[in-house]
Amino acid sequence: MKLFSPATSKGYLHTVVTVVSMVMVVSGIVLATWFFVYYRNHEETNDAQVEQYITPVAARISGYIKEVRFQENQFVHKGDTLIVIDNREYKARLDKAVADELTAKSAINVSRHAAVATAGQDVVEQSKLPGAKAVMVKAQQELERYNALYKEQAATLQQVERVQADYDAALSHYNEIKNSITRAGLDTRQAGTKIPEAEAVYMAKKAEAENAALFYSYTVITAPYDGYVGKRTLQPGQLVKEGQTLVNVVSSEKWVVANFKETQLEYLKVGSEVTLAVDALGDREFTGIIQSLSPASGARFSVLPPDNATGNFVKIEQRIPVKIVLKEDEGAEFLRAGMNVIVIAEHR
Repeated sequence: MKLFSPATSKGYLHTVVTVVSMVMVVSGIVLATWFFVYYRNHEETNDAQVEQYITPVAARISGYIKEVRFQENQFVHKGDTLIVIDNREYKARLDKAVADELTAKSAINVSRHAAVATAGQDVVEQSKLPGAKAVMVKAQQELERYNALYKEQAATLQQVERVQADYDAALSHYNEIKNSITRAGLDTRQAGTKIPEAEAVYMAKKAEAENAALFYSYTVITAPYDGYVGKRTLQPGQLVKEGQTLVNVVSSEKWVVANFKETQLEYLKVGSEVTLAVDALGDREFTGIIQSLSPASGARFSVLPPDNATGNFVKIEQRIPVKIVLKEDEGAEFLRAGMNVIVIAEHR
């Protein structure tokens, strides 16, 4: 005895197919309606990445590496020593520059003392002038008196010649002192002019010493800020050149740059909250805040920006970078620069 006839089985199958079809149609309508309503009120892009500052740390001098004080991917603080370059050559230059500076400083004191000494000599010579003048005047008066006596035959020629010799000696001594005063004045002025020259030499030597100290400080390379060091490619004894990149430091500060289409920008406002879904974290979502919108499209910042004034024109929808900062830091330590992010922004 058969429990189901062929007609009954066919009717049952038809019912199942009808119900399943209706469920699928209804589900499709609901899903389509949800998508329509959702995307009508939201803007979404998967053209977004996590960003961090990546700073190349370069050598400012040439030399051989003495120490490497970091490990690959290590977290470092601002001011931590990363690399030490052999400083013996730069230390010798610094010592020489400091010695030259001290010598130049001593030369200033010598010049000042010389100026004081020559000025004192000028004063001494000036003090001798009145006495020499008095002797000269007295000798002149004596000569005039003896000349008068000689004319009256009250004095001998020998006496007149003796008095004349005394006067000539006094006059010569007086002129000698005057010449000494002139010479002392010139020496004083000359000594005075050497002081600014010595001071200029000292300033130049001081600048050289400071420059040598600056180059000496470049032998110790430190972290520019808190962050992580990248790949290590250095070993002690390796020669590095001035300007050579030694290591990259990645900042601990993180944000997201989302490249929205130009037609989506009218719904994006600075300060609005957005939802961030990182591909690497699965269902984990973050909340971000729009901090700023780029003043130009990403293409305008490229090395070779497009020039639509030449050739055939094909309209391409442009994308505008939008900077988004994380609202909370919990879980952000897992994020790395370059990770892909999906950004969803609700219309405001």
